[in-house]
Amino acid sequence: MKFAAIIILFHPERQILLNNISLLEAVGWQVIVVDNSPQSHQDWLSSSVEFRHCPENAGIAHAQNIGLFLAKKQGHDYAMLLDQDSQLSEQLLQTVKLRVVEAQTHYPNLAAYGPTIVSEFDGQVVRAKVQRAVPDEHGFLHSRQIIASGKVIPISVLAEIGLMEDALFIDGVDHEWCWRASRKGYRIISDTQALLRHKQGESRKRIMGVTFKVGSSVRLYYQYRNILILLRRSYVPLYWKIRNSVALPVRWIINGWFLEQRRERRHYMRRGLIDGLKKRSGRYKADQ
Repeated sequence: MKFAAIIILFHPERQILLNNISLLEAVGWQVIVVDNSPQSHQDWLSSSVEFRHCPENAGIAHAQNIGLFLAKKQGHDYAMLLDQDSQLSEQLLQTVKLRVVEAQTHYPNLAAYGPTIVSEFDGQVVRAKVQRAVPDEHGFLHSRQIIASGKVIPISVLAEIGLMEDALFIDGVDHEWCWRASRKGYRIISDTQALLRHKQGESRKRIMGVTFKVGSSVRLYYQYRNILILLRRSYVPLYWKIRNSVALPVRWIINGWFLEQRRERRHYMRRGLIDGLKKRSGRYKADQ
């Protein structure tokens, strides 16, 4: 079996990136790096790394699709998607190699396998607030969706499921692909035996006893817009539609009144609502 790891960059931290690449190559993964940063980071990398630079930044979905295309072209059986801030370990990578093949043996209709995510902020396992994964006798959890980082995709399923949706640009890309796969009868699985440390959001802030993820202001545009786009789709789970419909006004209050750059945050949320209602997609355009 041939394994590839696709790492998406946007202003990465050098040491984390080089550590991850070193670990991947040590256990026999082909590394593919797609760099969405304006300035290339190819000079950090050895010639063994397959590198593509997208200075125009067409979005994480587009970058992932470039990596998946290269993995398929090179004849790999599996491709793992990785964000630049996930922190790998040799044990994780060895476990993933064995367990994804085991998962596909038990479930030939496997679309995606992912590790259990451990928050880089508090060291706790990240658990879904509404969705409840269903455990099986093999130590796997069956879910509606898993996040992109650490997700391993059998290359063969792309022919039927398709690639990531470029038009969404960033937020919701990973979940939309999983829901599309589920609609076609495929399984989405996470693994209790594989742990991946990952940083979701840029920081955390506690407000009135509740901890909220804090990201960049412009991400709010994509979150609001893509929620409105996905709410219209029949294959998107009802629980997700209800949860995010309720969450939108809460996010507005928290981001618009309690966090720094609140005026800028309100601007991006407002634009996201407008463009979502107008079904605009792709990259944010300030002049629309």
